[in-house]
Amino acid sequence: MIKLTPIDRARDQLTPSGTATNSMKKHNYAVEKLTTALSVLASHPGDARERLGAAFLVFHTLSEKDFPAGLQARWRWVLEQINKLGPVLDHKGTVLQGSAEHTMRRIRKQTASKIIKEIYELYWEISQNERYL
Repeated sequence: MIKLTPIDRARDQLTPSGTATNSMKKHNYAVEKLTTALSVLASHPGDARERLGAAFLVFHTLSEKDFPAGLQARWRWVLEQINKLGPVLDHKGTVLQGSAEHTMRRIRKQTASKIIKEIYELYWEISQNERYL
């Protein structure tokens, strides 16, 4: 069996005029946000928690509807893990620290790494629909 390169797969998803097919266009926003997030995850200084917190600022606008139905539960898990501890409030109920920042300061590095791995895997599934080996 012939293995296609990422360039071959991308070319296969283009019409003869060189424009993206509808299925590729449908999730472009998520692909764009996750591509930028992966760049931040790879280049931002700090440990996994700090890099994940910085990347969250890039993709926090993504919602489940930005993903295919089969990936929505996995994206929900990512967001739940990042916001797990909720915000820090003062005695009046004013938010002192957002839930993502609060969670990133308290979770283990290993947990942050698991979340990062899931983001990476979601990116590959939504952008290529097949892993490149």
